[in-house]
Amino acid sequence: MIITLTPNPSVDQTLFVHQLEVNDVNRYADSQLDPAGKGINVSRMAHRLGWPTIAFGFLGGEIGVIAERALDGEGVPHHFVFVPGQTRLNVTVVDESQRTSTSFYGPGPSVALDRLATLDGLLRFWLRAGRVLVLAGSLPPSVPDGLHAGYVRLAQAEGVVTILDADGEAFRLGVEAGPSLIKPNREEAERLLGRPLADTPAVVDGARELVARGIPMVVISLGSEGAICADGRGVWHAIPPEIESRSTVGSGDSLVAGLAVALARGDDIVEGLRLGTAAGAATAMTPGTSLGTDEEVYALLPHVRVERVG
Repeated sequence: MIITLTPNPSVDQTLFVHQLEVNDVNRYADSQLDPAGKGINVSRMAHRLGWPTIAFGFLGGEIGVIAERALDGEGVPHHFVFVPGQTRLNVTVVDESQRTSTSFYGPGPSVALDRLATLDGLLRFWLRAGRVLVLAGSLPPSVPDGLHAGYVRLAQAEGVVTILDADGEAFRLGVEAGPSLIKPNREEAERLLGRPLADTPAVVDGARELVARGIPMVVISLGSEGAICADGRGVWHAIPPEIESRSTVGSGDSLVAGLAVALARGDDIVEGLRLGTAAGAATAMTPGTSLGTDEEVYALLPHVRVERVG
């Protein structure tokens, strides 16, 4: 089973306008709502790929109910702890004439200590049935920066593979705890390493350095350029197939889902890189915050190239 923890979920609303007019009234032609947050998207894609998964996290208010019902509609199992306040409503405005996206992200509700304890009890129980734990995304206000790190250590004690996909201080502390795999994007890897990664050779060197620091597997996502994967054996570059990209929202989460599915079934990380790259490309083909389908993922899979680069 793949267990995902999204401490700060959201509902993502995407508005499609012909041309965004600042300081004026804009009428949108279409809108969509999707349950979101990195780990939730991982569970959604893992479910589409046919692997058992359960999503955990905190939800609040009417927006939290929307997220829960949407996951029920997709058939994605979940155990959320409800908290006072409102789950984030993140809004993205797509300007179709300029092919640009402008996003507005909220902070999320505060989480009290008793709700943290409830979540902890749930995770400790379900980790016994887990093969992979995905810790992903930002933390709500008042939640300690060490939350991800604590669950990395707990999963290790249970023999569960851990994937960490976060940013900032929570990511740094989580990395120090020694997860099995980390999946930063280029900008997150730059912040972690404290230097720019201007081109692919620099990303390769950065991935090697992170492995040398003690992370068994490192995957750095590069958007349309694919992803760099490093472990103790070498470095690989996954190159996605040529597609018409409509939105990159959720592509990195879909990549993580492919990695998680492969690791859960005992496949080599390179096969996970291949599956994840196909899943990320399938999601990039969809508008707004939608995710790709399993049919799209497996249609793209033979067209993913994975080249050894070190």
